[in-house]
Amino acid sequence: MLIDRYITWAQLHAFVIVFVSLAGLTFVVDAFTNIEEFIAHGARSGGLWRVLGTYYGCRLVSFFDATSPVIALASAMFALSWLERHNELTALLAAGITRWRIARPALVFAAVVSLVAMANREVVLPHIRHAFSRNAQDLRGDASHPFEARYDHRTEILFRGRTARMADCRIESPSLLLPPALAEYGPQLDAAEAFWRPAGDGRPAGYLLLGVTEPADIDRLAPLSAGHETVVLTRSTAPWLEPGQCLVVSDVTFEQLIGSTNWSQYSSTVDLVRATHNASLGVAADVPLRVHARLVAPFLDMSLALLGIPLVVGPNRRGIFVAVGLCVAMTVTFFLVTLGCHALATGYLLSPSLGAWLPLLILAPLAAWRAQPMWQ
Repeated sequence: MLIDRYITWAQLHAFVIVFVSLAGLTFVVDAFTNIEEFIAHGARSGGLWRVLGTYYGCRLVSFFDATSPVIALASAMFALSWLERHNELTALLAAGITRWRIARPALVFAAVVSLVAMANREVVLPHIRHAFSRNAQDLRGDASHPFEARYDHRTEILFRGRTARMADCRIESPSLLLPPALAEYGPQLDAAEAFWRPAGDGRPAGYLLLGVTEPADIDRLAPLSAGHETVVLTRSTAPWLEPGQCLVVSDVTFEQLIGSTNWSQYSSTVDLVRATHNASLGVAADVPLRVHARLVAPFLDMSLALLGIPLVVGPNRRGIFVAVGLCVAMTVTFFLVTLGCHALATGYLLSPSLGAWLPLLILAPLAAWRAQPMWQ
């Protein structure tokens, strides 16, 4: 119908304006703060505008993921308030069009935005997540950062090192503390550097240690095994290794080893589920919580829309500014409930599944109750 196209177009127009305004303000402030780094990197990478386009293009996708539910609600409030301001809402109600029929295009638009955001999380963000590990001070990814010790929970090897560099997945001065079951070489493996290597060509995934100094005779030693699985490959049985090298088999990727949150925040749900079954990781509550939160996100987005839209098209008519103020207060409450439940789950006061679904159990009935007058 004509009313559907009219409201949808108004909401799309408002969505684009709000999204571009918020993203532009955020990125302009950040760009001016780090303009010297961008200019210096642009001189080596094809120009300033190319650097800015690449850097903020990826962050625009992440910004959409973070703000799409709120901007969808804001655009719905704008489109429906526009009808109210010009008395078009009164005319539609006088013509016998129900409030639910008027709100339907806004709800459909919010559902479409939620589905696009879900596809963005599952398809787009996982492919560009490596870009988020580099800030304006490390655009090339070649800066060294302190390395925090981390366990491989399957082999019980403690990975230690001086610094880590993201660009080439390198650990400087690695010192791996071996468990008693793997102490045939001594208590630890020391080397000049280590590099993450994915599985390929019949070689398992793991960390290639170069310039091994402890034990000094690593090339002549037999591989280390735990049970029926080889944990440390040496040149005695792996001729593709160079002198002074060994491969420590591990299913912990470099992103996971350095404790980066990018792999969990921007990985697909399928990869997160695999991570929860990875015995090497020993994931905390945040990963299963994120899996459940991904499943519940579209329903929470629609609950947010159903909480806000009745403020404009409900039977209790309010002024535009009053409706906007109530919408802001309601949105703040919405996110406080969601973040509070997530905090309880990460603090192990709630299970990850309950921490993710509890906000929906609280907010969905409230949204249904708030939207009920539109059905009348």
